[in-house]
Amino acid sequence: MWRGGSGTPVAALLAALLALLLASCTSEPDPEPDLEDEVTEEEAEEDPVEEAGPRRGGTLRVGLVVDPVSIDPRFIVDDEGELLVDALFDPLVRVDDAGSVVPAAADRWEVLDDGASFVFHLREATFHDGAAVTAEDFKRSFDRIADATAEPPSFLAFLLADVVGIDAAQEVGGALEGVTVEDDLTLRIDLTSPQPAFLTTLSDPSLVPTPPLADEDVEAFANEPIGNGPFAMAGPREVGAFLRLVRFEEHHSPALLDEVLFTLYEPDEGEESQWDDLLDGQLQVAQLVPARREEALELFGRSPDGYTGPGVLDGVRSPVYLYGFDTTRPPFDDARLRRAISLAIDRERLAVEATDGTRLPATSLVPPGIPGARTGACDACEHDPVAARELLDEVVRDLVAAEDATDDEQNDEQNDEQNDEQDDEVELPPAAEVIGPVTLTYNRGTLHGAIAEQLATEIAEVLELEVDFQGQELAPFIQGVRRGDVSVFRLGWDVTEPTPAAYLYPLFHSSQVGLDNLTRFEDAEVDELLDAARASEDDRERLRLLRDAELRILDELPAIPLLWYRHDVVVRPEVQDLVYTPLGRFRLTEAWLDPDVDTP
Repeated sequence: MWRGGSGTPVAALLAALLALLLASCTSEPDPEPDLEDEVTEEEAEEDPVEEAGPRRGGTLRVGLVVDPVSIDPRFIVDDEGELLVDALFDPLVRVDDAGSVVPAAADRWEVLDDGASFVFHLREATFHDGAAVTAEDFKRSFDRIADATAEPPSFLAFLLADVVGIDAAQEVGGALEGVTVEDDLTLRIDLTSPQPAFLTTLSDPSLVPTPPLADEDVEAFANEPIGNGPFAMAGPREVGAFLRLVRFEEHHSPALLDEVLFTLYEPDEGEESQWDDLLDGQLQVAQLVPARREEALELFGRSPDGYTGPGVLDGVRSPVYLYGFDTTRPPFDDARLRRAISLAIDRERLAVEATDGTRLPATSLVPPGIPGARTGACDACEHDPVAARELLDEVVRDLVAAEDATDDEQNDEQNDEQNDEQDDEVELPPAAEVIGPVTLTYNRGTLHGAIAEQLATEIAEVLELEVDFQGQELAPFIQGVRRGDVSVFRLGWDVTEPTPAAYLYPLFHSSQVGLDNLTRFEDAEVDELLDAARASEDDRERLRLLRDAELRILDELPAIPLLWYRHDVVVRPEVQDLVYTPLGRFRLTEAWLDPDVDTP
């Protein structure tokens, strides 16, 4: 979907072959050669014909405004760190554009016991320092991530949550029982239950091999990681300055570019400085400020798919912006009220006015770009004030009736019947009196505050409720949500695996209550569908089950999807076939520079 091909000059060759065949089948004498059309050998050398297509060489210059916290794969905490680690290391497998698992450091594998065990056969390869990559190097990384007693600790053990021995590694430390080395090039992984989809998890940039130095000198390794990927560090990292990667010739699929130079810009003015450097040609890939969007589109055009350069890349990214409800706290335990609030929100207006067009209206939990995503799955994500008010009236009517029933509990059956007959004739009290005040709680930030303020205004206008919003510092906000102190709260979610399961299982499976299921949502049908998807060995069946689970969740709406994030990157015309994936990773191995392209 993201790659274009290049033509080859075969027409002339076919014509020549046809001419030879015709000549061999006729007795006519050859025509006299036209001496004026002959090209001498010297002239041919003076005017060579270059074929169009990918070329090797050159430096790709990329601008960043966030300096990665870490580029040690075991301690990634931000998108920028993940982007760089993805270029420096190869995991066992990767996931292609269609969502299929393809070979990377392992060239083949067996799935055993219905997906409870995997045996990987590594290709012969070396680290950037020339040392052989072995199964022990993968085990070293996995054990280090899982070991809660290691210093410093990794916070990525959730990636290995299904591996045999993870509980012991987290509680008392030590190695993972379920990761074993069978020989130098054979690694076995055993899970606590069959989960064929765990193959996708193993594509994560953190689950990569590390050499012994990674444990012997953590600081040195963090400054200059030695990986097995298509690019290698050209020298130690210079924090706040730049990171230079060079092509690793021994990689099984060498890149076309000679090197990639990531330049760090100051966060406050960095994006505007990048724009100036982009126009001057000092940068070829730059982050885009919203104020420059129209100018960028006019100068560079839009990428056809939103993900592949050159042009403005504005494809939907993997994060999703939601507001969650504590589904155990009345009145938000009623799905109709949650749906009414969702229907009251104008997402198109929210995206334009609150985010300046840097976000897009969300119409499902799983964003486009993730294989299996179903855009438009959320029928309650439409702006429909009439339907919102009708649902709210139903909730208010039932709450009033329940309160009346409690008050009249001592009445006899005849009086109850009379009261029931009169319910529809009684004028309902204002919804604000019955529902009570609604507070939208979020972690402080200019954008989060603008979104909360607009949400509060729209919900209050449409539903005539008393709606307030409250910003908190990040730490107390997280603590309050986890304790269940707040009823309606901002909920952001991103994934490292391109699968709907990475959204649906942690956020909405009942086993995750107390972990990432912050809405405390429990639904037997959702659990059954998600469990079946994890156990399915058939990719199509797995996606069908996940889609059904998403539809069920959207019916109940424990969290309302509001906005999708989008790329805001400009790629100059000379940069060809550079892909910026929905997960925020550059696919650098296919990228190349075309010096013949006209540039602004």
